[in-house]
Amino acid sequence: MLQRPFQTAPEAQDGPPGRVPAAGTGDLFAAVSVFTRLGEFSDRRREAAYLETCTEEIRSLLRICGVAATAAFSLLVIYDWLFYGPGPVFYWKAAVRCLGLLTGAIFFLVVQRAPNVQILHAAITVGMATLSSLVMLTWLIEAPPTLSCATLAFALLLIYYLLAPGTTTGIIGNAVFLSAGAVGVSLSRLGSHPEDIVGVVLLLTAANGLGLVGMRKFKLDRRRTYLAQEEARRVTAALSLSRQESRRRSEYQAWALDSLQVGVLLLDPDFYLHTLNRRAVELLALPAGSIIPGDRYDALIRFLIRRGDLGDLDLSDVRYHIDRLLRGKAATVALRLRSTGKVLEITAGRLPDGSVSVTVFDASERYALNRRLRHAVEVAGDGFAIYDANDIVTICSSRFAALYGLTVDQTVGRSYDELIQRGYERGVFDRTGGGPGAVNAAALTRRRIPERMVELRTTAGEWFLVHERVTPSGDLVELRTNITARRRIEDELRRSKEEAERMLAGLREAQANLILSEKMASLGSLVAGMSHEISTPLGIGVSAASHLAEEIERLSNLFREDQLKRSEMDQFLEAATEATRIMQANLGRAARLIQAFKQVSADQTRDEIRSFDLGAYLREIMLSLAPALRRLSRPVEIDCPAGLTVRNRPGALGQIVTNLVMNAVQHAFDEDATGAQIDIRVGQPREDRITIEFSDNGHGIDTDSLPRIFDPFFTTRRGTGGTGLGLHIAYNLVTQVLGGTIAVSSRPGAGTRFIISFPQDARS
Repeated sequence: MLQRPFQTAPEAQDGPPGRVPAAGTGDLFAAVSVFTRLGEFSDRRREAAYLETCTEEIRSLLRICGVAATAAFSLLVIYDWLFYGPGPVFYWKAAVRCLGLLTGAIFFLVVQRAPNVQILHAAITVGMATLSSLVMLTWLIEAPPTLSCATLAFALLLIYYLLAPGTTTGIIGNAVFLSAGAVGVSLSRLGSHPEDIVGVVLLLTAANGLGLVGMRKFKLDRRRTYLAQEEARRVTAALSLSRQESRRRSEYQAWALDSLQVGVLLLDPDFYLHTLNRRAVELLALPAGSIIPGDRYDALIRFLIRRGDLGDLDLSDVRYHIDRLLRGKAATVALRLRSTGKVLEITAGRLPDGSVSVTVFDASERYALNRRLRHAVEVAGDGFAIYDANDIVTICSSRFAALYGLTVDQTVGRSYDELIQRGYERGVFDRTGGGPGAVNAAALTRRRIPERMVELRTTAGEWFLVHERVTPSGDLVELRTNITARRRIEDELRRSKEEAERMLAGLREAQANLILSEKMASLGSLVAGMSHEISTPLGIGVSAASHLAEEIERLSNLFREDQLKRSEMDQFLEAATEATRIMQANLGRAARLIQAFKQVSADQTRDEIRSFDLGAYLREIMLSLAPALRRLSRPVEIDCPAGLTVRNRPGALGQIVTNLVMNAVQHAFDEDATGAQIDIRVGQPREDRITIEFSDNGHGIDTDSLPRIFDPFFTTRRGTGGTGLGLHIAYNLVTQVLGGTIAVSSRPGAGTRFIISFPQDARS
């Protein structure tokens, strides 16, 4: 704030000149300060600020003074020419005038380019001193009358005091210089009488006194005006700032109200509209200028009634609802505007100063969402409910409430325990814990896990799947679905599955029996063929033994009768030798057949893993199958690397080869089997795997039957004793027992080829 002016002490204060401190202080410097600062601020900073405001004004005044001095010097030159004429006096005065013109030009240039007010003050001081010096030089050149000298000095002193905008010290110093010079010139050059000297002194004293008083008053008035203007500017700036702040605050309040998503109406204590924001205008669909601040709230209500927005409500009804809001007997009032179809929620409350604040909220979306939620709840399964954090029902469907014999309104607000208790009372659930409708306490433990599914059964035998989920806000959503029909279907499916499993077990047992029967039948046919095959060499051996016995008896008779001759002995030896050879050959053949039969039959019954020579074992198999292969025109050709040892299940391999051979004999050739040929080739082991290629040159297999030859019970000789299990058994033995693979390729009329691959060592 600006300080009070014109105080002398302390330094930071200003005071009117001439106010001397108390006499007891004896402050001589304060008195000198009062005398030298005639109207100036004692605060140098304030004085500098004041002078800065006057800089251009001082510069303009000095320019005018410079022009006036130049004009005066020029006129004085003309005056001297006219008054003195050419002569020494004129030339000396003209020289002084020219010096004054030069000084004026320099003064004008300094004033024009002075950067601050201090330079201007220095120029003023030097200019006054120069002017006083030039005036006194002219007096020395030619002495004017004393009165004229005193008058000119008087005029110059008044000009110095009243017009020169310099510092007080500079003006007083030049005034003293001019006064002393005038008195000195009068005493030394004019030779005036004493009374004239006294007149000059009195005139100069009067000039200095009048000048000091005038200068003091002039400067005081200027500074008072400056301070008044500063104060006015400060007050004006403060008022302007206050108005701007108030206007800005009002604008901010208006912007804030307009940015709200709710409508706001502010009424004064007399219920006149004070503020109406843009959102309220939009929600109430008010035309421009229909309702403006200053109208009573009745005008708004009447407008809505005239437009038909309030339906059957009249002004008294609306006043009643507003009065209930203001008294706190209602939280909100819902209103549907018929013109826009929007549902508005209106709240009202009193402010501390008695004003009324009314808010209007667009609840159309929420009401629509509630309607959609109610519809969705009604179609959500066979029961839907939402419990709050205290397990109180907040939303439910009619199906959920019907289970407890309640309506939706009766169910909302009840706790979970109350509903379970009502279920006990109505017999929906069994509180004893046994039988249908029993509610397990563990099953009713809620909120232990975020989501769970529980099956409940009522006493009526209905099953419900209860799906519960805890939301992040702490609510619990329960969805109940009637799964009675599904449980019945599941029970029927379970019974059907069990029946199907029993039937499948029976089928598997029957299949195993059929496979065993097929194996026994194959073994039986092998036994029958083998017995027939063995009977021939045994019969021949018996016949040879009988013939040998007869020859021995005949030889014995000849020996007893002493009729034995050399020729008879030779004949007997020949016959005995032949009979012995025949018996040895046939008995050896029978023994080999029996040995092969024993090995093959033992392998097929025990099916143990052992090491065997693959080529020799295949030949033993062919030897055991000799009766069945007798109809072939050529024996089975076996091509196997010598000494190839296999560690696997020989019984399974024998059964596979037997089934393939018998399948070829039965299906690949005609009755006469002319040109029939079966080949078995064993390749060199690769990556410890054995590959056996079984091929025949029979009829082949048609394209439709080829993919099905390994299926159980598939046969093309159903009416001639075929069971359809031979190749199926071979396939199972290869893939499951030997751990290998079997593939077939055939074309009608081009024979059939089976490729079997299995590990050389079953342990690998």
